[in-house]
Amino acid sequence: MPLPTPNLDDRRFQDLVDQAKRMIPQFCPEWTDHNVSDPGVTLIELFAWMTDMLLYRVNQVPDKMYVTFLEMLGVQLEPPRSSRVPVTLYLSAPQPVEVTIPAETEVSTIRTETSDSIIFTTESDLTIRPPLLAGAFTRAARGESWTTHKLEQLGLPGRTVALFPEEPAPGDAFYLAFARDHSHHVLALVLACEEAGGAGIDPTDPPLEWQVWQGGIARWVSCEMEYEGTGGFNQSGEVILHLPAMEREELNGVSAYWLRCRLTAAQGGPVSYKASPRLEGLMVEARGGTANARHAVTVFDEVLGRSEGTPGQTFALLNQPVLARDAVRDVLVVETPEGEAQRWQEVADFADSHGEDRHYTLDSLTGSIAFGPALLQPDGMMHTFGAVPPRGSTLRFSRYQYGGGVVGNVTPGAISVLKTSIPYVARVVNRAGAVGGRDAQTLEDARLRVPSVLRTRTLAVTAQDYEYLARQVPGVARASCIAPGAQTGQAGEVRPGQVAVVVLPEVEQRAGRLAPEQLVLSAELRGSVQSYLRERSLVGLQLEVRAPQYVWVTVQARLKLAEGSDPVAQGQAERRAEAALERYLNPYTGGPTGEGWGFGRELSVAELYSLLQRVPGVEYVEEVVVGVSEPGSNAPATPAPPRLRLEPYAVVCSGAHRVMVS
Repeated sequence: MPLPTPNLDDRRFQDLVDQAKRMIPQFCPEWTDHNVSDPGVTLIELFAWMTDMLLYRVNQVPDKMYVTFLEMLGVQLEPPRSSRVPVTLYLSAPQPVEVTIPAETEVSTIRTETSDSIIFTTESDLTIRPPLLAGAFTRAARGESWTTHKLEQLGLPGRTVALFPEEPAPGDAFYLAFARDHSHHVLALVLACEEAGGAGIDPTDPPLEWQVWQGGIARWVSCEMEYEGTGGFNQSGEVILHLPAMEREELNGVSAYWLRCRLTAAQGGPVSYKASPRLEGLMVEARGGTANARHAVTVFDEVLGRSEGTPGQTFALLNQPVLARDAVRDVLVVETPEGEAQRWQEVADFADSHGEDRHYTLDSLTGSIAFGPALLQPDGMMHTFGAVPPRGSTLRFSRYQYGGGVVGNVTPGAISVLKTSIPYVARVVNRAGAVGGRDAQTLEDARLRVPSVLRTRTLAVTAQDYEYLARQVPGVARASCIAPGAQTGQAGEVRPGQVAVVVLPEVEQRAGRLAPEQLVLSAELRGSVQSYLRERSLVGLQLEVRAPQYVWVTVQARLKLAEGSDPVAQGQAERRAEAALERYLNPYTGGPTGEGWGFGRELSVAELYSLLQRVPGVEYVEEVVVGVSEPGSNAPATPAPPRLRLEPYAVVCSGAHRVMVS
């Protein structure tokens, strides 16, 4: 986008007059008549008018040259970015066949008298499949024995299914195997429970967690529970779950997609199951699904006009700002008078364009489409920078999206309107807030960015260059370039001639304890970073983009409060201490500076003592024990040394902490 011209001195005529009048008592105290009719005031206004014209010239000439130089260097303001949010679409009723919600489905916030609706568009197809159970099993944590259940016998007189062993223990689990993939589905488990089957527990807080198998480093991942109507299997009712991504796995000789209900560590406490609850009936229904949506409005086949057959033509899209384009779907189509449909290619500039290249540029902020000019050369020849659409051709843009900005960072529950009518879909809602929306870059920010742009340009040489360029890719929160020889392990060793860039992906919610699935570096983001850096790397270098190694740290601490502290103060101190640990041991908000835990930075127990000592109400810290755990594993945390050393590509993440206050 073109750079705006700022004012070096924004004073105007009246500002100059007022400033001169304020100086009268200092330099001429005997002058007391400051009315407009006074001749002296007339002279002040005359000189203020002349000074105003001089300031206008000062503001125009130097800044115009400055902006022109920046444009010659290729420095342009970044366009706005659109926010993204997962939206959940609910069916009007469970369907016996698959229901596909296509991409480009539009949802929005409610339009009010003071604000327009904010439109979001889904980015991919969502297929909601009817559940088909392939089996049900119970696995005991002790001995790891499996029990197979015959669900077809449920409903017969006297036939029940025990969810857990007769003496339930932490880690025991009830497994459901699904023949189809139900990633990002809303599943409802309609359960007929035996009366008083959950004796011994608190129905409002049962020691249960629902998980799906996701594979990889995450293994078992917790599901989000929307509704729990059984009170921990104490009564018949529904359990509505939002499932994350699932992976097929073979367990107990059955290859399927797995959902389990597992007894947590709270089962060993005073409020535990005395015996296993039993099911008299089980039915699973698909109630909806979740898809990622983008703050954008999609436009198809917009006609721009007809070509005059001359170089340097410009056309404008009806809507702006234009968001990032898909090189395959979002293209300019030139339909010649002969009926040929030509697909033209978007380029950043015409520096490398020749006479037969079908190139054009698109300004994201203004929506302006321009074709290459023709310049007269010293030898008298005319050189064209790119081809010219034939005279009479119709120009059509196949598809583009517009929107973006901070206005799209809506709160949870704000999206509730389904603008695209889809059969069997009743309603929509966003259970999380939208993040990532950003307004167009300001001139002040561009000035601060100029040194980095001039240093890197389109070529990365130093480690700082690779880190800076990697952060320019949308979706990258932080990046670190590993120098050759910085690692000792053979698996991650970087040799001379290699460049390894560690990328931390952006997440929707940085605060609090993060889930392992949030930190997974997607193949799309890895490929985007690798392609972006490969174009700017030195010839012959081997480039590798890696995900960080996440070290999950758990802390057990004992805090001492002042004498006479009541139970309310103890509970507040416990919650504040856990929140402080989750905030400090965080790859995004952690570390001493609050800007994220540094790659390869070691963790010292001493800094945790200092952190907990600053918690309001804490008199002193008795003990701090640090452990390293693995997410999704039932094994206890491994004790860590007083100084936990990390590999250069590793960062610390917060696990489950236990704070005891006395």
